Amino acid sequence: MPDLPASVRRPKGDVGLLIVALIALAAGVACYVIKGPEVFFSVLGSDLTLLLSIAPKVVGGVLLAGLLTVLLPQDKVARWMGARSGLRGLFLAGLAGALLPGGPMMAFPLTVALRGAGADIGTTTAFLTGWSLLNLNRTLVWEMSFFSHDFVYLRYGLSLAVPLLLGLAARLVFAGGTVAGEEAENARSEGRAGE
Repeated sequence: MPDLPASVRRPKGDVGLLIVALIALAAGVACYVIKGPEVFFSVLGSDLTLLLSIAPKVVGGVLLAGLLTVLLPQDKVARWMGARSGLRGLFLAGLAGALLPGGPMMAFPLTVALRGAGADIGTTTAFLTGWSLLNLNRTLVWEMSFFSHDFVYLRYGLSLAVPLLLGLAARLVFAGGTVAGEEAENARSEGRAGE
């Protein structure tokens, strides 16, 4: 896999996983003590069944993210969704998120791949926000089936600008860190070239 910039690489330790594991362990102990071993092992069996059913999707999503990072044309992604893409990039990312069919096993790997191929923090934020708030598939199939159309139109209309606004906010919040990260990466590259 190509060497990703420092701003894209994942940290070596996963604090989120550690927190979730500790909470799960505490919940398991509480279930065993309060409800007894019979309920505990019944729930554990159900959880393992769920794990086995979603494991192939997780593996597929991880493979998809890795392969798309290599296959997406970085120059085009950077031009259309990079830091210099402006409002057009945020709009396109939010629209792409809204049109993307599928659940998190499609959206999250694609977001990682876009980020690795040159999309900036603003456009990836707009993409995920568009997917989570404006997804047309979910809106048409699920929301229109369960809620009144007036409510769906109101919710959707109020959410239209959110991907753009959050993308802009992400760019503003992380602008200093991105510039500093790019300068550090350029200095490292120049140092290697001088050796």
